[in-house]
Amino acid sequence: MTQDKMRKLVTACAVAATTLLVVLLAVLIYQWITYGVLKSRREKLEAENQKLEQLIEEGKMDAEYYESVMGKEWLAFQQGFVKPQGE
Repeated sequence: MTQDKMRKLVTACAVAATTLLVVLLAVLIYQWITYGVLKSRREKLEAENQKLEQLIEEGKMDAEYYESVMGKEWLAFQQGFVKPQGE
């Protein structure tokens, strides 16, 4: 192998290795960014899910209250009904 061919071969290997390294780094950076975005999205969804579960529980408590006698009386009083004197 001549000196010229050896130099071209070494240069081609160096270019191939550099290109491979750049591509692998680009893929790695893309994955880091994607992971960060998905992590923040997941945290937001978990927080929203927790808020909705809390609202559901509060709604159940409200429903139980308004289905009770005291809750029904309160709604009646809000609408202007009065309790008869004998009761």
